[in-house]
Amino acid sequence: MPERVGPHVKLVFAEMARLHVTYDETEEGSGVRRASIKAWRRKNRPGLESLEAVLGFLGWDFVAVPRAKTLPDEVRAELEPIAAKLGLTMPQATLALVEIVTGIHERFPFLRDPTAMRPVRFKAQRKQRPIIHPDQHALLQDVPTNVAH
Repeated sequence: MPERVGPHVKLVFAEMARLHVTYDETEEGSGVRRASIKAWRRKNRPGLESLEAVLGFLGWDFVAVPRAKTLPDEVRAELEPIAAKLGLTMPQATLALVEIVTGIHERFPFLRDPTAMRPVRFKAQRKQRPIIHPDQHALLQDVPTNVAH
């Protein structure tokens, strides 16, 4: 994959590989055309809607998270005692706040309880590569055989 490809696109392909999801399954589940997804590797950059659709199908959310320094002073002042009480840094407290506000924990119970994780099952199987017959293998290697033509 080219270096210019963003980390969000790399995440898509890494998750597809990890979950053993095919392009066809991703197209069917996300509504984003297979050709568009494949083009993300080399030619095109995904639009936000397409990226959110594919990541959503793969079980991810694409959420903009504010940095602690961009929070309004009154929010930071309210959050600092909570972070100190929980033993969190401000970035960790901000991330926890975003998770609560976006409702990620309600939609994904395995974030709260890892034992609640259900295995992902997809109906399609990966296509098997064709097996080369021993006679064909010899033809492909330009090795003389005892087969009469």
